[in-house]
Parts: sequence; structure tokens; C-alpha cells
Amino acid sequence: MKYVIGLFYFVLTMIKQRNIMRTLVIRDFKSRYFSSFIGLPWAFIQPAVYILVIWFAFTYGLKAGQTAMGGAFAPWLIVAMIPWMFISQTMIVSCTALQEYAYLIKKTSFTVSMIPIIKIFSGMIVHAILVGFIILLLMFFYGIYPTIYWIQIFYYLFATVVLLSGIAWFVASVNVFINDMAHIVNIIVTMLFWATPIIWPFSMLNGNYRYIALLNPFFYITEGYRYTFIEEKWFFEYVEMNVYFWSVTFAIFVIGALTFQKLKPDFGDVL
Repeated sequence: MKYVIGLFYFVLTMIKQRNIMRTLVIRDFKSRYFSSFIGLPWAFIQPAVYILVIWFAFTYGLKAGQTAMGGAFAPWLIVAMIPWMFISQTMIVSCTALQEYAYLIKKTSFTVSMIPIIKIFSGMIVHAILVGFIILLLMFFYGIYPTIYWIQIFYYLFATVVLLSGIAWFVASVNVFINDMAHIVNIIVTMLFWATPIIWPFSMLNGNYRYIALLNPFFYITEGYRYTFIEEKWFFEYVEMNVYFWSVTFAIFVIGALTFQKLKPDFGDVL
């Protein structure tokens, strides 16, 4: 019960400090992209090149021109790559969030647990722009037009934020004491990319391997984007997937929150 009360208090605090939060998110976004010579285009160049290389390799190198359902491989791949880019980049930058905002740690008027959340919302700005570009790409190059299913993108965004919140709290707090956390997360992100059905279909798995894949919460998100934009399926059609995802996500959220609260008293001394 106390955890529910604590979560409610945290959300209420975020609402009260929304103006400060908005300012910090915008500042973080600008510092990440506008501090370089090219600026904001870097936010799209890196994922665009990455997606292009993967697409080229599987379309022409491995001759994966179509999906198992008979649709074009390119949009099927790109739609899943967009949320993965958001997830992976947020996991990486969250590691150094507390060091980056160390000047806020000792400010009693600011809720320290909001610092990792800043990284999530900052990354969401770029993600929203990329989603907009993908929508235009689907419409003008592949003849895929908006349907009622597209409204569930907001549900998947909410699910992604909840999942990333737990991860960000955990990696940010641990990285204060173990500086290798950022390197560990980079390795984990690489492994998860190939372990998640992003460039290969979930239908390839049989038996118990299918249930193991369901324990990967990132699969729920990437597949959900495909349900939304490509396959026209509702998230509630798959009860089993929902149970697996929210069970794992809730566990990650609680572990991340408890770890952050446990280590928070020592942040000021170490930083």
C-alpha cells in the first residue's frame, strides 16, 4: 500500500513541478542535439543510417523482400525499429543522468527521482518527430493510410514510458556507484536487439521459445507498433501478451523505484 501511495505522491509532485520539468526536458533536448554544428538533424541521421543498413542487408543481402504475411519487409522493419531506437537510446543516456544533473541533487525543492524521467521525455520529442516521418513514409511510399487502430499508439507510448521509468531509475542510481553500468547497458542493448523479434518474425519460434520471447517486454512494444501501423490489430486481442508484459514491466518498475530510493541518500556524498 505504501508503494501505491508513494507512486501517487510522485505523480502529484510531477504535476506540481511540471513547469520545471518542461524547462529541463527542453534544455536537455537542446543540449543533446543543438550543441553540435549540424544540430537537430543528428537525431535523424543516426537512426536513418542504422535502419537503412539493416534494411539493405535483409532486403538485398538475405533477400527478405516480404514478410511471412506477404507484406513488404521495409515498412514492417522500420515500424519496429522506431520504438527500439527510442528505448535503446533512452536506456543508454539514462545511465549518466544523475551525474549530468548533479547540481540538482542537493536542491531540497526538487524531486531527484524526476531526473531520469527527464531523459525519457527528452527522447520522446525525437521519437514523436520520427513517428511523424514514418507516418508520411507509410502513406506516400507504401500506400498505408491512417486507420482507427492508429490511436493505440498512445497506449504503447504510455507502456513504453512505464517500462523505461523502472529501467532508468535502476541504471541511473547504480551508475553513481558503479561507473561500468553504462558499458554494461550498451552490451545488453546490443544483445536485446538481436534477441527481440525486430528483424526476424516471432512466428519463427516454436514451443517454449515463444513463451521465453514473451518475457522480453521490448517485444511487446515493437510488435505493438506493427499491430498499430501495419497489421491492424488491437492490443487487447492478445491477453497472454498483455499479462506477460505488464507482469514483467511492473516488476522492473518496482525494482527500479526501490533501488533508486535505497541509494538516493548517498547520491549527494558520492557526486
